[in-house]
Amino acid sequence: MPGQEPVDMPRTGDVGHRRATGRRRVRRRGAMMSVPVLVLLGALGGVAFIPKVANHFGYALPGAKGLPYRIHYNGRDYRSDVTCAGARWCEDERTPEQRVKPYCVTQTALDRARGNSGTELAKVDDVFTLFGPARSVFTAGALPPGETVTTVIVEASVDCYLTYALMGGP
Repeated sequence: MPGQEPVDMPRTGDVGHRRATGRRRVRRRGAMMSVPVLVLLGALGGVAFIPKVANHFGYALPGAKGLPYRIHYNGRDYRSDVTCAGARWCEDERTPEQRVKPYCVTQTALDRARGNSGTELAKVDDVFTLFGPARSVFTAGALPPGETVTTVIVEASVDCYLTYALMGGP
């Protein structure tokens, strides 16, 4: 316009213009990248609560009857036919005899089942529980080094124990 002085407009090639645009791009790129990362982390966190995953990796889910059907101790796998971290397939595959079997037994019932041998339970390991206290793993008496036991006992809650049997051969 006549009578006004020309104003310096930043050109696309200016260093200052590029610096401001570069910062904006980095912020936008960071914001755009954080959304998928957060979605992925949320999905992975949700997958951890699926009973099939808990049973596969051998950790317990929070709440009652959250123990997996398979646990790992001393280099071996042990299995219980009473629990499966709440998975539906477990209940469907159980026989009528298994369905009437109680979920857990008391320590006095464990003593009777072992023939009242008076052997104390020896804590040997823990089962990790997602967002909860670890569940203790016991053997009946002290385990000599290098020995493999055929059953381990897991404390599901106060005075509630589950027996896991050795899977596989010697």
